[in-house]
Order: sequence, then structure tokens, then C-alpha cells
Amino acid sequence: MGTGGTSGSGSDKTKGAMNIEGYPVKGLSIAGHETCVMFPTLKLAFDIGRFPQQAISHDFLCISHAHMDHIGGLPMYVATRGLFSMKPPTILVPKCIKKDVEQLFEVHRRMDQSELKHNLIGLDVGEEFYLRKDLKVRAFQTYHAIPSQGYVVYSIRQKLKQEYVGLSGNEIKNLKSSGVEITYTITAPEIAFTGDTMSDFIVDQNNTDVLRSRILVMEGEKPERSLSQLCYLFMECGVWSDVKCGLSLSLSLSLSAELFLPFTCHALFTAEHLS
Repeated sequence: MGTGGTSGSGSDKTKGAMNIEGYPVKGLSIAGHETCVMFPTLKLAFDIGRFPQQAISHDFLCISHAHMDHIGGLPMYVATRGLFSMKPPTILVPKCIKKDVEQLFEVHRRMDQSELKHNLIGLDVGEEFYLRKDLKVRAFQTYHAIPSQGYVVYSIRQKLKQEYVGLSGNEIKNLKSSGVEITYTITAPEIAFTGDTMSDFIVDQNNTDVLRSRILVMEGEKPERSLSQLCYLFMECGVWSDVKCGLSLSLSLSLSAELFLPFTCHALFTAEHLS
């Protein structure tokens, strides 16, 4: 881990990560203790657990709910980035807990006498936030003992309309200059993270994109039972044949300390985009 404004090279950030559907993934999950799942190339983390050190390099953090094993390390995450003169992180939380999180930081500011700079965004279910021009996050409904939500990450790209395919560069340029809309937008669900939830989220009609995501990171207290229930619900919903789950239940991937594994309470699912 580097110091100062840089926290290591790109290869350092992805060292020891699992590669799933083209995305390096790191994570730490111990039931009731901490959960943090990181996508280094997106500089995006889901939940912060006790703040694993490698999370420092992630500029964006999505919090699913306010149980301590998911949010406990939040002040330390912000404080450590400030210590190394890194830019203030952007933190997405359920809108219903935003004021409480603000008060949490105020208490720490008074005690620590530090600024704890960050951008705190409250999202309701269905609301979106752009991480960058070609990447956005949408909150979706999950079902837990306290208010909670998951997040879907979408890629956004522009594609040339079929009627303009084959035109020369100059022709394309002239069309654009004259105000013609020559492209259309393709938005595709890439990653979904549920946090703690009952399986009800699967049958929620508003959560279709969760099941269409290339990667689904979900949490369950009894992974082997959760997996069988999930497969059953996929079949009940009529999406099993489409999801084509290249399902890998990551129960024993204790490959190295750096990898922050096993995901003791997580199943990682990959799927093709639905046509």
C-alpha cells in the first residue's frame, strides 16, 4: 500500500483479486463481524465493515444498511483518506439514515478535531447516482430487519445508429455538426450487490435488473441453503434458463491473506445479459 495521494499502482490494487466477468473483485465477509466487497478498477466498494486497509483506494462507497458489521468502519475510512491527503470520498447511503450518518460524523469531528471531508449522498430505492459519465448506480429494494437497500451498477455507452453505419468520418462529423442525433444509449446492468436480505428481493418485479447483472453478490447466513433457495426462486420466476448461472459458491477460497477470503456468507453469481 502506498502513501500520500497515491495508494499504489493499478496492478497493486488488483493483486490477489478474483477476476469475475472481467472485473477484479476483493472482499471480506465474516458473519456478524464485517462485510466489504471491493471492485478496484471501478474504485468502488460496497459496505465498509471494519474498514479493511485496501478499501482506502476506493473513491466511492455504497452502504446497504446501518448494522455495525456493514458501516462500523465508515469514520475510519474517511479519516484515513484524509490522513493521506486523498480526495474526499463519495458515500452513498439509504436516504432514511443520511441524517444519522451526518450526526455520526459531527460527533467524530468534535472528538477528533478533524475535518473528515466527504460527500454524503442519500439515495431512495429507484434513485440513481452517476459515478462517472459511463457508470451509474441505482438503489434497489432489499428485505432486512432494518431499512436496507442494494445497488446495481450500470455501464453506459453510446452506439452509432444503424442507419449511419458505414458512413465516412467526415460524413459523421458533418451530421453531428448539424445537430443530428447519430447515436443511441445502451445501459447495461453490470454488478448487483444486495447486502443482508431475505430472498424476497428476487421476486420483486422492480428488481429485474438485479437478476440481469453480469455479477450478483448476495449475502446469506447459511450459504448452502441460500443457494438452493435462490435456484428454486430463479426457476419459479422463470428466469433460470436466461440467467444461465455460472454459479460459484465461494465458501472455501482462502487463497491468501491479501485476498480477504473466504466469503464465508456470500455467493457470487455471474450471468450473461438477457436478450
